[in-house]
Amino acid sequence: MKSNVCFLLFCATLCVKAVSGSLDEAAPATPQLQEPIFTSCKNEPSKVSGVYLIRINNDTSSLEAFCEQEKFDGGWLVVQHRFDGSVDFYRNWTEYREGFGDVDKEFWLGLEKIHQITTARPHEITIEMKAFDETYRYARYDEFKIGSESEHYILTLGKYSGTAFDSMTRNNGMKFATMDRDDMDKENVPLGCVRAFRDPWWHADCTYANLNGLYKNANDIRTMFWYDFKRYQGLSFTRMMIREI
Repeated sequence: MKSNVCFLLFCATLCVKAVSGSLDEAAPATPQLQEPIFTSCKNEPSKVSGVYLIRINNDTSSLEAFCEQEKFDGGWLVVQHRFDGSVDFYRNWTEYREGFGDVDKEFWLGLEKIHQITTARPHEITIEMKAFDETYRYARYDEFKIGSESEHYILTLGKYSGTAFDSMTRNNGMKFATMDRDDMDKENVPLGCVRAFRDPWWHADCTYANLNGLYKNANDIRTMFWYDFKRYQGLSFTRMMIREI
């Protein structure tokens, strides 16, 4: 009797192992995220706005990006977006270099990523803006590129067109500056433009485009403003988008 019980237990064990093995073989493998075949939002095939993986070229890894496919004939990669003040934009050099926020919410893509994108192929930029009274304007520049970190991500900006009037050409050729790396020690701005305007940016002396300033419905040089649109009145919405030419 005892030997029969042992034999039955042995058979049961073999059956369990056999079934387990067959289940393991039948279980589907975890799907792996495939690398994209497109290199920019302009080449993204679905033409539906949303978050996608973009690979600039074979020498770079993929990056998560929001592609705007409805406005201005589509193909735009968003590099900055602000609309509710939920993200603090008064940050240091490392954070601006690497980027912060979520690409489907408020965010800054990152200077290093923007540098890699805009030096791989020529790009243009469109800047959308809206006031708290819902008035909408945009500014477009037919060239946009920033240099490397060793060049302080120096700005190259092309010719202006649009409805917001030109508040940014004076920033052309300027180096990016942050609270901990502010090169603009002017006599009339002893603390530097970043601290005075609360705006990590490409400052000249200082700026008429303050898109990384404080999110605030107020008339204040520290707010997020576009001078030729609403002077120093803070804006409720900005979005910076670049597109391969």
